[in-house]
Amino acid sequence: MQQSVMFRRIVHAATILACAAALKAATLQQLSMDEMNAGATSIVRARIAGSSAAMTGSTVYTHYKLDTSEVWKGSAVPEVLVPGGVAGNLRQSFPGMPDLQIGAEYVLYLWKSPSTGIVHLMGLGQGVFTVTRQPDGSVTADRQRLGETMLDKSGKKVADQPVSMVLTAMKSRAQAAGGTR
Repeated sequence: MQQSVMFRRIVHAATILACAAALKAATLQQLSMDEMNAGATSIVRARIAGSSAAMTGSTVYTHYKLDTSEVWKGSAVPEVLVPGGVAGNLRQSFPGMPDLQIGAEYVLYLWKSPSTGIVHLMGLGQGVFTVTRQPDGSVTADRQRLGETMLDKSGKKVADQPVSMVLTAMKSRAQAAGGTR
């Protein structure tokens, strides 16, 4: 239970850092796959069905509608909110925010804020994996190297690395960490 609170704090702190308009770059705590599996409130395989932007408080969020094909942990959610976008005459952008593509399929590690109810991406772009069918017929989930500063648990700067996993292995790992069977 205490570990879950820690992950919520990590995600909340990363989101606050990324949303601070004065920042020119985001600084993220590097999360392992095990940490994301443990900290995510939902892990889903979904296609982006559409998007729109709206103000929530003083922040513009892009609302990505999800067409979920599989739930690996938690429950399906109708949308994920990503800080930034255009609402009316106001444009906001934040470092570290991924740009999800309509029609693309992803594995998304999600975290629902208990205070606001907003569903965020776990670790910002760290929680987004593009689903790709390989020439040999296998299906992988891939995350490109992020361009943001990454720190390890001790606060030391570390280099981010791209991640690629066979989709079935990623699913098994998520389910072993307490996901849906």
